[in-house]
Amino acid sequence: MKRILLASTLLFPATLLAQDATENAPVNAPETARDRSMIVGFLEDNLSGAGRDIRIEGFRGLLSSTATMDELTIADDTGVWFTLKNAELDWSRSALLAGRVEVTRIAAEEIIFERLPDTSSEGVDLPDPEATPFALPELPVSIDIGAIEAERVHLGAPVLKLGEAVDLSLSGSAKLADGSGEAALEIERLDAAEGQFSVDVSYDNASEVLDLDIALTEGAGGIVSTLANLPGSPPLSLTAKGAGPLDDFAADIALATQGEDRLTGQVALKAEVDPDAPEAAAPRRFSADLSGDLTPLFSADYAQFFGPSSTLTAEGLSYPAGGFDLERFALSTRTLSLIGATTIGTDGWPSAFSVSGTLESPDDRPVLLPFGSARAMVQKAEILAKYDVTRGQGWNANIDLEGYRQDGLVIDAARLGAQGTLSRQRSDAGTVLGAIKARFGLTVLGFASEDPALQEAVGTAPALTGQVFWREGQPFAIQSLEARTDATRATASGSIDGLDAGFEFTGRMSLDTPRLARFAALSGLDLAGAVSATAQGSVSPLNGTFDIEADATGTGLRTGIDQLDTLIGGTSDIHLSALRDQTGMTLREGTVTTQAVTAEAKGALTSDSGTLSVSGRLDNVARLGVALDGPATLDAEMSYLGADSPWTTRAEMTGPGGSTATLSGTLTQDFARADLDLSGTAPLGLSNRFTTAALTQGTARFDLGVNGPLALSSVRGQAQITPGARVVVSSAGLALTVDRGVVTLNGEQAQIDVEAAADTGGSISTSGSLTLSGNVPANLSIGVNALGLTDPQLYSTSINGALTLSGPLTGSATITGDLTLGETDITVSPTALGSGGDIPDISHRGAPSAVTQTRDRAGLIQSQQGGGSSVAYGLDVTLSAPNRIFVRGRGLDAELGGRLRIRGTTADVIPVGQFSLIRGRLSLLGKRITMEEGAITLQGELDPILRLVAETETDTMTVRLITEGPLSSPELTLSSSPALPDDEILAQLLFGKDLSQMSALQAAQMADAVATLTGGGSGLVGSIRDSFGLDDLDLQTSEEGSSALKLGKYISDSLYTDVTIDNAGKSVINLNYDATRNVTVKGSVSSEGDTGLGVFFERDY
Repeated sequence: MKRILLASTLLFPATLLAQDATENAPVNAPETARDRSMIVGFLEDNLSGAGRDIRIEGFRGLLSSTATMDELTIADDTGVWFTLKNAELDWSRSALLAGRVEVTRIAAEEIIFERLPDTSSEGVDLPDPEATPFALPELPVSIDIGAIEAERVHLGAPVLKLGEAVDLSLSGSAKLADGSGEAALEIERLDAAEGQFSVDVSYDNASEVLDLDIALTEGAGGIVSTLANLPGSPPLSLTAKGAGPLDDFAADIALATQGEDRLTGQVALKAEVDPDAPEAAAPRRFSADLSGDLTPLFSADYAQFFGPSSTLTAEGLSYPAGGFDLERFALSTRTLSLIGATTIGTDGWPSAFSVSGTLESPDDRPVLLPFGSARAMVQKAEILAKYDVTRGQGWNANIDLEGYRQDGLVIDAARLGAQGTLSRQRSDAGTVLGAIKARFGLTVLGFASEDPALQEAVGTAPALTGQVFWREGQPFAIQSLEARTDATRATASGSIDGLDAGFEFTGRMSLDTPRLARFAALSGLDLAGAVSATAQGSVSPLNGTFDIEADATGTGLRTGIDQLDTLIGGTSDIHLSALRDQTGMTLREGTVTTQAVTAEAKGALTSDSGTLSVSGRLDNVARLGVALDGPATLDAEMSYLGADSPWTTRAEMTGPGGSTATLSGTLTQDFARADLDLSGTAPLGLSNRFTTAALTQGTARFDLGVNGPLALSSVRGQAQITPGARVVVSSAGLALTVDRGVVTLNGEQAQIDVEAAADTGGSISTSGSLTLSGNVPANLSIGVNALGLTDPQLYSTSINGALTLSGPLTGSATITGDLTLGETDITVSPTALGSGGDIPDISHRGAPSAVTQTRDRAGLIQSQQGGGSSVAYGLDVTLSAPNRIFVRGRGLDAELGGRLRIRGTTADVIPVGQFSLIRGRLSLLGKRITMEEGAITLQGELDPILRLVAETETDTMTVRLITEGPLSSPELTLSSSPALPDDEILAQLLFGKDLSQMSALQAAQMADAVATLTGGGSGLVGSIRDSFGLDDLDLQTSEEGSSALKLGKYISDSLYTDVTIDNAGKSVINLNYDATRNVTVKGSVSSEGDTGLGVFFERDY
């Protein structure tokens, strides 16, 4: 106590100095980050909170009897939503110490309530660990407010949701002391022609005089009529007025719209004095009589319910010693009739009651109920309840319902029945205590829902039964409570304490669902299995306390989510033991055990400190669909010290393949911000669960940090691929070994630097930036250095060049660049006799989900729109090959070169240009047929189209052999002039004879030639050429019978030479040099001294 007095003595003058410094500061004094007095800072800091920023300007006079404030604002993350201007409080501070509130004046020039506050905020709004006991507020002994004034109160359109803002003025006063009081309030609209609300009420405890005057008047479209959804929002008036002593008091009540009374009546009190004892306290007779036509106040659909007249009457007698007789109560409309009476003794317990009523239309039509959000109709309803102590302690009550219907729901019949006893028993202290015992049951017949999922879950006859007991001074006992449907049984038993204990429930609950499949359609999951759960302990909804032990067991559980089902199959057990009281929250134990997972958590939380530990183990990560095998573990510890201190966090994780991760750092208590470091290693094979188009093998190291909000923008760090990692792209025939792989993260920006060498030779590199948000814009450079590409059955080549990928990866990015082909060998597909041809399309029926998922990842499942990705990138790529594109096979030996420009998009490729014939021949049975034209072009699917034309003349005809079609399966076409069948053309071409004149040996030779043309022959010349590393090898014969051997080889990319030696020993050397793309220099020299030189200009159009 001495310390408190000392602190108060020191702080009091300091507070005055701080206030005076603020009040006396020069008007133009510079502010340093908004100067605040000690008092203003204290108020702002303690009144503000998450999503609530309070600012006070011009605050003066807190320690005087008159305090003023220039402005107070309250803001959230969106902005200011409440403003108070020029406020004044004139009050008595000393009276508050005596338990009295004495205010001379509370005034504000302007109150602006622009909108409702935005309740969304960063992080998680967690409750305090400690429970707060429920308690009724302590009221002051007396209240005296002389004046409450607000010149303008502005309510923005979102506040009342009227579609427009409202401006009001407000004035009033209030006084309460010694059981007497008076209050006055006047509200007037400033922005409408008519709108007033006034209350003037007073009561004097000594004389028992009550004066009441309430009036509301507003024009069309007023606040009350709009909020009440009165049809057309008509002009409205409401009055309640009466004055006099309670022994002879009457108040008249009237509600009118559009100038016509809708409900009128009187509420009255009248003493019934005993003539023989006029001075004795007399009982008072009370009465209420209200009636009118309420149909204009509701939609026309409810006219049948109310009819032209609705009445409410009540009459009875209250006694000075306590207790009352409600002699008659009646409520009636066209379809409703409710009558009742009761007698309540001085102990507050009834000695008799009776209630009876019906709800039924006179014309036997269903009745539309005027309440509830859904349109509900009832064919008939009845209520009957009776009790009379003179006939015994027993009581009973029944409510019967027939033909209930609302949108999508029908109940043929329902009954709520209850019976029991009302008794009184004298306690040991002589006090008479009342007790009530009840058994009740709710039965439903013919429950039918248009929602088949709800119908499946509930069934046709849900039921509720129970038995309860209560005696004064004791908890309310639930002896049994059971709810049952076709699929579920839930039970509860225990007791509920009173208001002072926060309605604490202590007892046991259970849930048994043997057929979860009944809830499959309702949940949208493929549920199966059974669940059984029990819980015991105590829960207080008002105090927020609990002490619970809970267990749940699942058997054969299934959700239809493969990754989850593989974890919860078999038997699954959950155990929870937790406590929350005024000291904090304790998780004594929380465990999860399945055939695949074991997990455990413990912890304790208070406002000042907290600890939490979590551990878990997964037996095999392959259960999650990852292309890895092995267990994974987690051990985590979290703690904090201090109400505002962050969580200190550390977690260790292990996984298959030696993968490890360590997480450490801090996390704010609302989980809105973090300062965390994550480091470790991970196998690249994790990516194989997402796609099989590129399979990875190896390890990646990562060192990442999160500093700021839990968002990608706060992430910094680096991930590195360990050199030697492997990437296989099967569709391109590429196997890569990573030499360097680094991804650097800086918020939403990722910097990529990767280089890999191919098993087929050469390398590929990628570098650039990637934004990991929005439409994922990228700026990537891809370098290709002598990258070898091989299809053993079709081609082998190497590529040099550079590509750029820029723009959003979600669509509309562009791929640009230049690529150059090195020496390219194309083998025309050898479709041998007896080949089975292509594998036909396969229709997968009833494929398991794992198969479907794998095919989808590999891009093998086409959509109804034709398949392929919906994302298309623009193309502008030049593919150059000046020469050395060799096409061989089926007797072909050709060289091509040229240039392609690939435009369009990845979804619609538009190639421009072609690779054209440089030189070539077709060999058949020693005959060399020179090619006259040839080209390789691309079409939309980037499948090269080959066209080679060889032409020769015989003594009798001109023959053309055309090889044309996709590179993977070209076709040969024969034509002649004059026109002959294919076999005649071959006979003339090869032997100069008709087919009928050929010998058996020549027929066999022609069959071999056909095999060569169709892919059935391999060719000796081709084998020799490949073994010597030559680019061209040809054995030539002339019509005179001489022969020559020709050998050709590229010395460099632009220099080609060939040597021809005939059977006489003469030789010729030719040299071709591509000086530029369009200029070629050709030279030759023979063994006999002949030379030649020429310059050739060539251009494609």
